[in-house]
Amino acid sequence: MEGMAPNESWFIVVNFHGKSYDSCSDLRTLNSFIHWNYDPSSSSVDIAFRKSINEHGRWLAWAINPTSTGMVGSQAFVALQRSDGTLEAYTSPINSYGTTLMKGDLSFRVHDISAQNINGQVIIFAKFELPINGTNIVNHVWQEGPLQDDDTPGMHGLTGDNLKSFGTLDFHSGKTVAITHVKQNSRSKIKIAHGIINGVSWGMMMPLGVVLARLRYLPLPEYPALWFNLHIYCQTIAFFLGIAGGGLGFFLGRQSSGGGVKHTSHRYIGGALLGLVTLQVLAHCVRPKKEHKYRVYWNIYHWCIGYATIIMGVVNCFKGFQMMDVGIWKNAYIAFLASLASVAAFFEVLRWYLKAKQVTTPGALPNDIEQKA
Repeated sequence: MEGMAPNESWFIVVNFHGKSYDSCSDLRTLNSFIHWNYDPSSSSVDIAFRKSINEHGRWLAWAINPTSTGMVGSQAFVALQRSDGTLEAYTSPINSYGTTLMKGDLSFRVHDISAQNINGQVIIFAKFELPINGTNIVNHVWQEGPLQDDDTPGMHGLTGDNLKSFGTLDFHSGKTVAITHVKQNSRSKIKIAHGIINGVSWGMMMPLGVVLARLRYLPLPEYPALWFNLHIYCQTIAFFLGIAGGGLGFFLGRQSSGGGVKHTSHRYIGGALLGLVTLQVLAHCVRPKKEHKYRVYWNIYHWCIGYATIIMGVVNCFKGFQMMDVGIWKNAYIAFLASLASVAAFFEVLRWYLKAKQVTTPGALPNDIEQKA
């Protein structure tokens, strides 16, 4: 068996209730394998598609596309491994890029479908008739992704092997051909742009702006308003980037309104963020002078809205990572937040040290940045 260790054929016989498969192939991407028996007299195929899944809350699918080489038009065999460990297998026709892998009949006859988890490998079993009589070569697609909080399939990754997991398969000869060049559709490009822009604005520049605002208490006699101005510039850039990214998000949401993936909480948090940050910008335009009796109330309002925006922005970034299934970028973002928090903690300690030293130094003047800004 091509692409398998010597003992894997024995593994199939024992653990598949004594059922063996004459042909198999290593699909090269997403650590996936397919095994099959082909009956040319009836144009029927009995397959076992398997992939290692070490965590619950995931889905995987293998599909045939009778009309094209991509995702749209594929006729999929799907397995869900829910958060409680239970498995469900069903069929799903894919009619758009915004699919939620809903249950439905395929365009060809399916005799049987089931799924098992054997030693950490989820295996989809299916028996079906080939969609085109006399043709044993098919376009096939395989994918994996996360389940959402309600155990419905979420979006698969849009980078790396997730964009290379399709090709052709000859059930008679066992020959497989992988697609090496993949052209991304416009919707995928918009999703990536939406994620990058909002990740930079809400997830990075907004928290950085808060740290810069805290640094305004550090004494810099030569540049008394430096930190305050950097805070304003950083948040202003983040604001306009957030509007651009939010616009892309609402555009994607409108495209999904016809039955595609609906990330309701992510969308609502995004809308709330745009509202809060707009209030912050408007509030800055009517900021009272420092000596004004209402300035203390303005400060409380500004801090509350600001920190609420930061928290919601970070939460929504993590929701986006979960939807896009991009673990490596999630880990990089966690590292960024940890680094930023460490820097903020260091300067906060330094600020209190300098403040204490300033109090004990005769003739020292406070660094009143806001009054000079």
